[in-house]
Amino acid sequence: MYRITHFNFKTDKDSYFLSNDLGNYIFLTQQEFHKLLNYSIEENTNVYSELLEKGFLYCNEEEYLQTSTQKYLDAKQCLLKSTQLFILVLTDACNQRCQYCQAGDSHAHITDINTCKKAINIAVQSPTSSVTLEFQGGKPTINQEALHFSVSYAKSVFHKAGKKVNFAIATNLTNVDEKLLKWLIAEGVSISTSLDGPKELHDINRPLAGKASSYDAWRYGLQKYRELCNEMGVSPSIGAIETTTRASLVYAREIVDAYRVNGINNLYIRPLTPLGLAKSKWKKIGYTADEYINFYNEVIDYILELWKAGEHIYETTASIYLRRILLNESVSHTEFRSPCGAGIGQLAINYDGMVYTCDEGRMLANMGDSMFRVGTVDQTYKELIQSPVVHAVCTESCLEGLPFCSECPYSPYCGVCPVVNYGMEGDLVSHSENSYRCSIARGILKHLFETIKKNDAEELEILRQLAL
Repeated sequence: MYRITHFNFKTDKDSYFLSNDLGNYIFLTQQEFHKLLNYSIEENTNVYSELLEKGFLYCNEEEYLQTSTQKYLDAKQCLLKSTQLFILVLTDACNQRCQYCQAGDSHAHITDINTCKKAINIAVQSPTSSVTLEFQGGKPTINQEALHFSVSYAKSVFHKAGKKVNFAIATNLTNVDEKLLKWLIAEGVSISTSLDGPKELHDINRPLAGKASSYDAWRYGLQKYRELCNEMGVSPSIGAIETTTRASLVYAREIVDAYRVNGINNLYIRPLTPLGLAKSKWKKIGYTADEYINFYNEVIDYILELWKAGEHIYETTASIYLRRILLNESVSHTEFRSPCGAGIGQLAINYDGMVYTCDEGRMLANMGDSMFRVGTVDQTYKELIQSPVVHAVCTESCLEGLPFCSECPYSPYCGVCPVVNYGMEGDLVSHSENSYRCSIARGILKHLFETIKKNDAEELEILRQLAL
């Protein structure tokens, strides 16, 4: 007789969705589910073979332990790596007045060379062979002295340590400095920018300080960057992120089309994080989880339409989830892990030399709450990573032991953010099964699994391609 392993499940009418800690899932009819629990699944059936293969039941304990141990290790590979992303904030000054961001000219803090040097010395201490330094702001290109120094110094330090360093910069691509763009291209600094949708929407969400169109300025900057890459014989290295406001909700298809028009085939659709300025303006720019889910699912359905028509468009959130679902791959994105990657996956160094668990923790500090500060650039990497704050955030973001999450069938593919929990509820752990962030994750995963359950061969192949 077979034995049943631990699994979580949910029911939808007469069918059941099951998942286990290995990241495997299965859909069962009501009759099959009851047979499983009653130990009466026939051995010569397809459903028995699938349950056995996916680790929902086993006959030989030693064989099960051998196979499941490796699968579990594969799913948790991110825990075997140390901090790989170091965010270095060069300034909080910016020429845009985005509705959801507190950066602007009213602060105008600039980091100094010494702080950058200390931050890079911390990054190189991380016991990993490859690190990414991401320059952020405000508008980090405002502080070109610190930017130039940081890239040069980091290359020297990491070369001596026998490690690889990658560079990325978050820039709105407005007020283009051709000399700086050429330098970024020559130094191999990849660009992360923001496109919130078509012109009318982008200008609402991300207005410039003056009267000019931020969309027109962004598009000119994008074209100039591509022209310079072509002149220098370098492939453009650019990614774009969308942030969803209340105004965005009626533009689902138009947002995708805006990326298509601008020759960008990979979107990163993101909900607003109710922290900082966004929290204070939530009644104006925020929305419910259900409203966001309806918007996001419309984006995904449109992307599927485009794939069927032969146009390959990707969306990062869906790709991350699908890599976990279809490929059982560990992911590096901090908010999609258990425990989350705050501290152990990324550290954020502010312009004043204060170090935080993550960029969300830094955002909270900029609004006056330093709950997630782990130390300063005058400390070592080991001292920072051993901070009680890092320990607390890791402990309180292990889904396997959290209320609600530990019983949720979507938990093998999900993650929580203690910073958002704290910002919204005053506690690292959410006390609501229907919290904003959880509801959004659950709604997206539900839609993806419903698409998988349809078992449409064409759509399944598209989902597999999106996962790659």
